Amino acid sequence: MTEKKKVLFLLPKKERDNKEKFGEILAKKTDLEPFFAYEAGEVENPEEFDIVVSFFYDWFRQILPKMEGLQWIHFLSAGVDLLWDWGLDKKGYIFSKSSGVHAQPISDHVMAMVLYFSRELGTFERQKIKKEWKGHHLEELQGMTMGILGLGAIGRACAQKARAFGMRVLGTAGHPREVEGVEYVGGPGAVEKVIRESDYLVVALPLTGKTQGLIGKEELEKMKKKAVIINIARGEIIKEPDLIECLEKEKIKGAGLDVFAEEPLPENSPLWEMENVLITPHNAGSTPYYMERALEIFLENWEAYRQGQPLPTGVDLEKGY
Repeated sequence: MTEKKKVLFLLPKKERDNKEKFGEILAKKTDLEPFFAYEAGEVENPEEFDIVVSFFYDWFRQILPKMEGLQWIHFLSAGVDLLWDWGLDKKGYIFSKSSGVHAQPISDHVMAMVLYFSRELGTFERQKIKKEWKGHHLEELQGMTMGILGLGAIGRACAQKARAFGMRVLGTAGHPREVEGVEYVGGPGAVEKVIRESDYLVVALPLTGKTQGLIGKEELEKMKKKAVIINIARGEIIKEPDLIECLEKEKIKGAGLDVFAEEPLPENSPLWEMENVLITPHNAGSTPYYMERALEIFLENWEAYRQGQPLPTGVDLEKGY
């Protein structure tokens, strides 16, 4: 009989009460031997584990050198750009991520930002504070164009919801392919076309060496004057000083930003004071269903791992995500 694989789940402390529920799910669907920990001191024999399921905790990084039997790391986050900052021998492990876990909440957040600008909700909120009754010319989304840079799980969910509002959708993907609800899908070379034609430009790319600083002054100046840029990916993809200058000069209508080059966003950032900027604190992925969805993604990967097949959400070390 093959010895059971031992898997270490490093989870947020707020998930302690769900230990029994997660254990029951694993028992029904796997023959894994799970152990749950919520801080480094609770991991007594790190060398015994074959698999780790975790976020990018500093305390995980601290015990990682002691995990001599570790074969596979599944990250509970969808983005894995921090992996390149850890300095470990990446060839010594199999890596996977929870790609797709954010698709529903973040696409909801994107549409909320789109509606905030199209229906001038910021203007009305400021008027409410002043008890000012004044109507404005408002847009409707029917017939407008949403451009999506990065048609992964999040980008595809955004496309689906934009289409429900009657929007035209364009996008880019690593490899051009047909995507349901998307009129045009181009490769990385189509970024300029998507930028030029978008009324609402959504940045949903992974952060890699190729995407860092992808959108700067030159790209921003190609946007329509009434366009809005929405970033729910990583702050470093947009050159923040160039975006600030563009917004100050009103070269575009506005920006909906959930991510920033430095987080928390410094108090002295001009973005805080701009009426044409909507700021949320890297919170777009918030959902009460996060851990359940992340666990299901891990289980899909476990089934592939068990059968010796490629992992559905494996990390491509050459691509950087």
